[in-house]
Amino acid sequence: MPRGRKRDEDARQRILDAAFELVGASDPGAVAINDIAETAGVAKQTIYRWWPSRTAVILDALVDGTMKATPFRESDDIEADFAAHLRTVIRLFESPTGGLIRELLAEAQSDESIAEEFRQRFWAPRRELSRSRLERGIELGHLRADLDPELVLDVIYGAVWLRLVVRHARSRPADADAIVAAVWAGIATEPDGS
Repeated sequence: MPRGRKRDEDARQRILDAAFELVGASDPGAVAINDIAETAGVAKQTIYRWWPSRTAVILDALVDGTMKATPFRESDDIEADFAAHLRTVIRLFESPTGGLIRELLAEAQSDESIAEEFRQRFWAPRRELSRSRLERGIELGHLRADLDPELVLDVIYGAVWLRLVVRHARSRPADADAIVAAVWAGIATEPDGS
């Protein structure tokens, strides 16, 4: 890789890290492009070379940072994998970053381009990870083969998304085990694999 390209990638990653750190530490709406540039040690024009707007850079930072913050382990204990993943999602949603996700969802209600970006870049990659773990459970014979994966994923993650958006109650990491156990009772095969 040419030296200039490495430097560009380093600057790009610093920008993403800075944006994620800033929106996670304060009111997401208060973070400006100038703040991100200063924290990343780059010129504002460097940011605009890659992103057309503040929302675009923050969405990329959110995608990059949340993928690191919510890893999905891969073992043959699919139920435990989902509970562990859901705990990381709850921690993220209950952090200041949850406020940023709410802000983007609010913007998405009146701006279809933001809604589409959110679905394609934030939602879809996470959904694919979860779907592949669910499919692995079916392959292993731990989960029923007749499941509708999309519906099952909505049920597993729906409670924490509802609490993130409506804010009628706070999610706690301990809730993850209860949510997954309740869902698993309806989707698991019998011990003999039937």
